[in-house]
Amino acid sequence: MDGSCIIKHFEYYSPLTDNDKVLLDSLEKNAKTYAKNTTVWEQGSSSEYFYTVKKGWAFSHRLLEDGSRQVLDLFVPGDIVGLREFAFKTRVSGLTVLSDAELCAFPKSRLTEVFAESLLLCNIFFTIAARDQAILLERVVNLGRRSAIEKLAHFLVEISQRLKKTNADIGNHTKLPLTQPMLGDALGLSSVHVNRTFRELKAQGLINPCNGHVELLDLAGLEELAHFDHTYLQEDITGMLEHARELQKATDQRRQS
Repeated sequence: MDGSCIIKHFEYYSPLTDNDKVLLDSLEKNAKTYAKNTTVWEQGSSSEYFYTVKKGWAFSHRLLEDGSRQVLDLFVPGDIVGLREFAFKTRVSGLTVLSDAELCAFPKSRLTEVFAESLLLCNIFFTIAARDQAILLERVVNLGRRSAIEKLAHFLVEISQRLKKTNADIGNHTKLPLTQPMLGDALGLSSVHVNRTFRELKAQGLINPCNGHVELLDLAGLEELAHFDHTYLQEDITGMLEHARELQKATDQRRQS
């Protein structure tokens, strides 16, 4: 369990009991390997399972009538994929791996069992879901109101900040496996526009694009350029989690008496 990505992610929010770790570790069993650019599921397919990302990167997307693609979100080791479809029978988006990856599938019923066993984990799950909603809201602002260079800078800073929260063991956190076509689909920019914006950021010494990766050379400079406001990534749940721990302790004592 020491190498569990999902445990590392959840420990960012709170210390975990041994039972919490066992419950989370149960969601990372039977990993399946996917080669780079493999589609794990299509939008409209059955949503019976959630997935945890054990290794590699993945992204969710919607395919439009004209054949174009909108990238919705990125997922790294420790992330849970599919929470937005908790109440739906079919997938509202597709999922493709951005690099060679390992994903672990588990049925929706298993998540319900985890909620029943641990109030703390239930609260952290909802915190992560709320954070994902905040990220989508910020993405709407990014798509609609920022210039191309601000969009790209903002997106790169956001991904870097999110990696710190997942505690993902991916090596260099400033070297991201993000291609120009994928970034264009995420930001609503043409390939030509993305390429021009990349050159501008490189000329300013902020990034170094190379071989399908983007290296962040000056994170502070990117934040300043994007007018990045960390508020939407800064949860304040200490009191809520402490209350959950107290309630869990009382529940466990009642079960034992």
